[in-house]
Amino acid sequence: MEILEYSIFLLGLISSFIVGGNNSATSLGILISTNALKRKYSYLLSALTIFVGVSLGSYSMQSSIYGTIYSRNLDMLESAVFSVLFASVIAFYYLNKLGIPSSLSQMLYPSMAVLVLISRGNLGFNWVKFWFTVTSWGFSPLLAIVSSITLYLAIRRLALKRKDLFSQMKIYKFLIVFSSIFTTFVTGANAIGIIVSAGLLSAPFYLVAPAYGIASALGIYLSSKKASIVVGFRVTRLGYISATSALVGSDIISEIFTLLGIPISITQTTMGGIIGLSFRSFGYDVKKQLSQVARGWGISPLVAIISSLAAFGVIRSVLGF
Repeated sequence: MEILEYSIFLLGLISSFIVGGNNSATSLGILISTNALKRKYSYLLSALTIFVGVSLGSYSMQSSIYGTIYSRNLDMLESAVFSVLFASVIAFYYLNKLGIPSSLSQMLYPSMAVLVLISRGNLGFNWVKFWFTVTSWGFSPLLAIVSSITLYLAIRRLALKRKDLFSQMKIYKFLIVFSSIFTTFVTGANAIGIIVSAGLLSAPFYLVAPAYGIASALGIYLSSKKASIVVGFRVTRLGYISATSALVGSDIISEIFTLLGIPISITQTTMGGIIGLSFRSFGYDVKKQLSQVARGWGISPLVAIISSLAAFGVIRSVLGF
């Protein structure tokens, strides 16, 4: 049904805008808070990088939605994908506004699983990929902690070899810019890549990916200012080496999963890296971050599942199947 295809494509644009603006806060914020680049160049670099991440990096994520859930009844499939994406993005937006870190993948996958279970055989699902993805949400933050701490020790040793302050500052600036670029690229490839996969129900990859890349870049320019300032200063309180190690260390894990086509939780992986280095001075901030992550883990999938069921029920009633 063409109206559903158009609706999925439009919803994907809106979703890319929201997720791009929200999930780029860390990478953009570290540039702004450290003055590594002028503000206008920070926005430009982030926008270009996320566009490249979506347009090229998301190629391996094509089957993360379209292909994981499938059906011979195209109307049923499109209705399910639209319902899940619509409900998940709305929940993602409002939970993050309330200060509860949430992951789009952690909303999409449980919601799809529930719709498949109630569809009475009309929808198929790749359960092996589902359970592997769900399991990855648990161990990927742990891998990010190990990766970030290892990288921190290596970079710290490299920086300390440079005795003069000028040389050290050049290293710090390079690390900050590189970590921001890498983080933004991975965000586009994985977080927006999931949305690209849903959009393939309405158009081919070579049209969907660039369009969603542009939408996510606009999200950086128009909706990330407040979040990037708050998050940027919170991250850089760790120190330049710690902050960049946390980001790059978690990005390495996220990119590995992206290349495998697994929709990892970018938010929780990044938080894993940050929390891992924060343990060096365990205090109120770390406890608060752990509490926020735990709330997001428990609340976001539940909210998305309930909303997806409601949306799917309404669409089925309207379309009469």
